[in-house]
Amino acid sequence: MMSSVWPLQKDCLAFYGDPRQASWLHDNTVDVPCPWPLQMGDLAIAHILIHKKCAESLARVLNNIWEATGKSLKTIQQLRYDRYDGSYNLRRVRGSATAMSMHAFAAAIDWDAADNAQHAQKHLFHDDSLLVVKFNNEGWIWGGDWSPGSIDAMHVQAARVHP
Repeated sequence: MMSSVWPLQKDCLAFYGDPRQASWLHDNTVDVPCPWPLQMGDLAIAHILIHKKCAESLARVLNNIWEATGKSLKTIQQLRYDRYDGSYNLRRVRGSATAMSMHAFAAAIDWDAADNAQHAQKHLFHDDSLLVVKFNNEGWIWGGDWSPGSIDAMHVQAARVHP
C-alpha cells in the first residue's frame, strides 16, 4: 500500500520550493541516517541528504529494506544496496536548458550506478528487486520503469512523471 503521493515533476517548484534560492538548502533539507553503512566510491556515507518532505518516507523505506534483509549487512552488500551514488545536486535535467533535475530538489537518490548505468538495457535492479519494491510501496518512482531511451535504473525519486 502506497504511503505517499508525490507531486508531478512539473509541480515540484511549487511543492519543494526553489532550490536556486540562497537559503533553500539549509531551510529545506535534512540528513536521514541509513541503518547500514553506505559507500560512495571509497568514501563512507552515514546519511542521505534529502528534502524534509521526503525524510519520513525515506526513513521508512530504508528501515523496511533493513528489516526485510534480516538486518544483515552481508545481504545488503550482496544486493549492492550499500553502493550509494548521491541525492542532492543542484543541476538541470541532463540535456535540458530549463528543467530542474529531481536531484536539485533533494528528492531523488541514485544507487549503485556501476551496475545500473543510465540508459543501459541490462542492469542489476529490476521491478522485483527489494529496493525497488520498497521505494514503490512509498510512492517513489523508479527510473527503471521509464521508456527505453530514458531508463535510469539507479534512480528513485519522490515525484511522479505521469498523472
